[in-house]
Amino acid sequence: MEEFLEHFKERTRSEQRWLCEVFEGVRQQLYPLISSSVGLSVEQLTLSVLSKVQRAAGSEVASLPVSYRFVSLSELTRQQHTPCCSSLTWSSAQYREQARRALPNYRALARDNILLMGYLYDGPAAGASDGGWWVRDAGGAVSCRLVKSSPLWLGRLMLFPTWNYIPQNAPAGGGYLELIDPPVCVTPEAMTFDPGGSLTEAMSVKRAAELLKQRCDAQVCVSGQVSVISPLLLISGRRFFCLILSEGDSAAPVLITEGKHQYWRQCVCVGQYICISAMRVCSLRGWAGHHVLSVTAQSRLHPHVQTQESSEDPEKHLMDTDSHAPDTHMTSHTASCSTTSVRKKHSTLISYKGLITKVLHAEAGLYEIDGKVGLCLAYQPLQERGGGLRPGAEIQLHNVHFLYRPSPFAPDVVLCACLCSSAQVTAFSPLSSKVEVCGSHSPLQRHLLEKNLGVSQYLWLCYCQRVITERLCPRWVREERVCVVAGRLLDCVCDAEQKTDRKRDIYREMLQEPHQCPVTTYCVSWPCVVLWSVRHLCDWMSSEVWSSLSLSSLVSPAAAHMTCAELNACLSWSVHSVRLTAAHSQPLMLVGVLELSSTHATLQIKDQTQTLDCVCVQTDQSGATTNSNISTAWLGKPMTSLLCCLVCVQRCTLVMERLMKTNFPSWKHLDQPNYITHKHCRLYLQFCVSDLIIISPSAAMSISLMEKKRDQTDGREADQKRDRRDEGDDDPLRSACVSLVFRLNSKQGVMFRNTSVSADAHTLQMGFTATVSCLGDVQLWNNDPKNRRIQTSETDGRETTVRHLHYTVSLLYSGFYSASVCVLQMDLHFGDVCVRWFPLLHPGSVYRLIAHNTEDVSVLKAESISARGGVKLLSNPALLMKHQWRLHTLTHMEQLLDTQSDVGAVMSVSKVLHSSSTSEIVSFYGVISQRITLQEEMGTKPSIQSVTATKDSSVVEEGLKIRLTVQDSESAGHMIQVYVDLSCGPYTPGLLQGATVILQDFHRKVSKACNVYCRSLPISCVSVTGLGSVSSGSGGSQSPPPMMLLGEWASGRTQQCIVGQVKGHIVCVLSLRLQWMCSLCGSTFRQGSCSRGQPPCDSSCGVFQAEAKVAVEDGSGEALVWFSSDTVSELLMLDVGQWEGLQRHVRVKGHVRVYTRGHSMMCDVDPEEPLVQFLCCLCSSNTVCRQIKLTCRLRAQRTGKCQLRKVCRGPTEFISKFPPAPQLQCLEIQTDTH
Repeated sequence: MEEFLEHFKERTRSEQRWLCEVFEGVRQQLYPLISSSVGLSVEQLTLSVLSKVQRAAGSEVASLPVSYRFVSLSELTRQQHTPCCSSLTWSSAQYREQARRALPNYRALARDNILLMGYLYDGPAAGASDGGWWVRDAGGAVSCRLVKSSPLWLGRLMLFPTWNYIPQNAPAGGGYLELIDPPVCVTPEAMTFDPGGSLTEAMSVKRAAELLKQRCDAQVCVSGQVSVISPLLLISGRRFFCLILSEGDSAAPVLITEGKHQYWRQCVCVGQYICISAMRVCSLRGWAGHHVLSVTAQSRLHPHVQTQESSEDPEKHLMDTDSHAPDTHMTSHTASCSTTSVRKKHSTLISYKGLITKVLHAEAGLYEIDGKVGLCLAYQPLQERGGGLRPGAEIQLHNVHFLYRPSPFAPDVVLCACLCSSAQVTAFSPLSSKVEVCGSHSPLQRHLLEKNLGVSQYLWLCYCQRVITERLCPRWVREERVCVVAGRLLDCVCDAEQKTDRKRDIYREMLQEPHQCPVTTYCVSWPCVVLWSVRHLCDWMSSEVWSSLSLSSLVSPAAAHMTCAELNACLSWSVHSVRLTAAHSQPLMLVGVLELSSTHATLQIKDQTQTLDCVCVQTDQSGATTNSNISTAWLGKPMTSLLCCLVCVQRCTLVMERLMKTNFPSWKHLDQPNYITHKHCRLYLQFCVSDLIIISPSAAMSISLMEKKRDQTDGREADQKRDRRDEGDDDPLRSACVSLVFRLNSKQGVMFRNTSVSADAHTLQMGFTATVSCLGDVQLWNNDPKNRRIQTSETDGRETTVRHLHYTVSLLYSGFYSASVCVLQMDLHFGDVCVRWFPLLHPGSVYRLIAHNTEDVSVLKAESISARGGVKLLSNPALLMKHQWRLHTLTHMEQLLDTQSDVGAVMSVSKVLHSSSTSEIVSFYGVISQRITLQEEMGTKPSIQSVTATKDSSVVEEGLKIRLTVQDSESAGHMIQVYVDLSCGPYTPGLLQGATVILQDFHRKVSKACNVYCRSLPISCVSVTGLGSVSSGSGGSQSPPPMMLLGEWASGRTQQCIVGQVKGHIVCVLSLRLQWMCSLCGSTFRQGSCSRGQPPCDSSCGVFQAEAKVAVEDGSGEALVWFSSDTVSELLMLDVGQWEGLQRHVRVKGHVRVYTRGHSMMCDVDPEEPLVQFLCCLCSSNTVCRQIKLTCRLRAQRTGKCQLRKVCRGPTEFISKFPPAPQLQCLEIQTDTH
């Protein structure tokens, strides 16, 4: 070192210290790798380095760049954790100017003064060529990227004046270098170059193309212009790439397979003239009938120095997408598929140059150029360490496919590279950005290669992968399984006919003309299915439910005749339902996990954004046997969400229930929203089990699917194999458990119950009780049996086993079961979080109850109360369900499901109405035809206010009581009214018009007028088993009520229908009442004001009401039919103008009533008044007394005695008994034209 410092005696101490550091760095890091043939000492090498550094810095004599520190490659990769840049040639002003030109949302790379030198090699170590360029010193190696490179640089010591370093968070650490300026050779001697043959003997491309048509064993040297260059491929452990030399219309394909020539890929670009020597003609096994030129170990690459412009300047091919109409360079056709018509187009090969503005998805090979053009590199191998493709980098593309609108989830214009395309970075990015580290093939690329996806399908797969990562990963979907789930979703939206079945041929794709590859044709904007998150769906529903609100559409045509109380009751509840497909212009798909809610006691679909309640039913056409059986196999462990079923929903109904408190004076004020005092909504989905597509099944669902598959094959042999596997399974991770098989007989509804949390404190908790029949003894398992087939030992009712469980009640035997099967009744109590099992428990189904991590069979022992003093015990033994226990549905119990001796009978509506032996507590099924919210009782208070106040308002609707009109599913005329109190438990979704329901444990009552109705009890349970219509607020098309004869309806010889159609003749109008009433208090409304005096009413809103009572006969009997306000005008055959004029005349007096006495109509007040005379004349005219067809409902009436009437037939008189005339309420009127 002393001899070295002798050259710099006049330098300052700081400069001498810097010189010492440089000398040590050269001696330790660079000199050990220098070739002995160079013949340089450490001192001479250091002087050469300083000369090159000073020349690059522009300070040959004046000063040394002491601000730059010498750093080895190992120090750079170990200490530099943030992206940085360094330049010997930049001034501070140049760096600041470059930083000001940064893209939005990005900042310039931090500058660091580092002196970097090293040797350029084609691999990280000697003999380890990988086709890339590496910078090496004695301490390590770093991968590098160059804008332009030369084979003359290989193996030489280089100074790098300007470069970027991009660290990466890969497991192996390190990063890569972006060499911006050409490196400067430090060693003065030139490397020898052996071209492997005389360049003067190089043949033209045209001569080489003719040579390829015949077999030739001689080595040739060919020069020409590169028109196509493929990416570096690695197949079966062998690296190679191809290029095509062109001259006019002639082309010669060249295959480079030699490992030591792989670095040529970085030295060659499209449009460059090159010469390759010592090549031979060979054939490819995968490209029959064609020959190519293949390089040998003696081959050399010699780049030509162009003295003239190339015949085909690449810059002339760089397209600006704005100047090209998308359809002028493409031909299209339409392919008909099974589900939709998919339009296909042909792409065009172009060249393009632009600036990378965004990395859309590095792992998927998706980028954005110039802020408007998409770039897809997925059909090429992934660029190692990003390949310099960062925001701010300039890129030049050749032979890329121009695609217009291949996917709605990508830019309109997408450039897609195949194996004949080349992408070259012409200027590295000066911006700091994150670089994602990917393997040789990402999961998305592997899926693309395995399934031969088209570019449109691949773009949708990438969109799906991003969505799943955001919404389901890592809680339900592991990161390594995201692409698998996305692929299954792609299978759901694509039919087999729409998938690419052509296998990819890499040689034809790279070399053959005309060019054919998977990107040659593409689908236009398909697949177009949009994946909404649960939160997005909830937000849309929350907006739609109120934007679609039209108060006038919620009330019937009789709204003009309703009082304030009647009008506001009609507005208190409404529903708006739409199909999922109608929520967006494109097809929608909802992906989520099915889970049970411990607060709502409902089924829910959820992702990481939000949760939404669901009503799920099983499709069945058998009416009464329609079942909402969604198996427990659809769900994973309650406390371990990772095992829940991931499902996809494409067909479902979005239900939005509105609940409002209003104070509208009359129907004329419906356009004034300030009368709405409170409003909120309840949102949920409705779908069938058959509409669910399993994307990722839970463990229980996997077993269920295996059982079904086993049923289709030889199930007995498979069971024996499984039993042997279970017996020999000594997996220490599996813990012991105990189980009990039972059949559910009945279940009560979920309600709030007082629960003691301490000696002095009580609270409300939800809970319900289910009555079950145990089908056998408690079993001990070495591992969890889940929902596997039931074992013989589980239904073995040996007496010793029962004594071991200490059951102190008698065993009940069913006549169907064999003598070895015991049936023990007990009550299962579900409380607190265990109420989540409520929607999955269905009477008649068989379940397996499992208690994990225990070998104590007594934990499933039901406790009973001993009977004393001769008291007969009626209650069953009880067992409290614990939140750690697990329930599984057993679907292979057909032999036990045939007989339901202990399952409560579910009756039809007709049987509930007319059966004389019906008990007071009934269970029945039917179809909801009407839902009415009952008016709140003013001034009432809850009996226990402190406890009631603890109910969650999001779960319970305080004081909500409704009346359901339930229609028989087979006889449309049989209906029953059911009064349900929804404030005792969590809100029950799905109670819509047209829905099929099962109502269990309801109190059957008979009114004073002998009408049958039902009222809910705290233990009552309402289950939705069939979905209603999609129309907003209506039940859709229903079967018309049956035709009825009045005589049969009156005599009761047949089971009476509540609603029916009648054809008859109006005998006379018995009474007609027209009046104006105060909308607020109901008093008579005269001259625009209320007539009530004490206390006075200041209401200024009146409503007009009319009521008529007529006698109708049809030849078999008579009936008294009542007409309400909206049907009186049709009865009197008055048009709109006449009806409104009649109302104006009545408004003066406020009240008019005419009635029949004898054979004439009369009025008690002012019989000579013109209005009264008009009404009397009208009611007696043939216009009113006519043939008519009515739809009527039976009115509430007391049972009367038969009347004796004299009947004359000729000269003979008879006295006969006539039943009292039925009283009917007209629902619809229509004049009979026959």
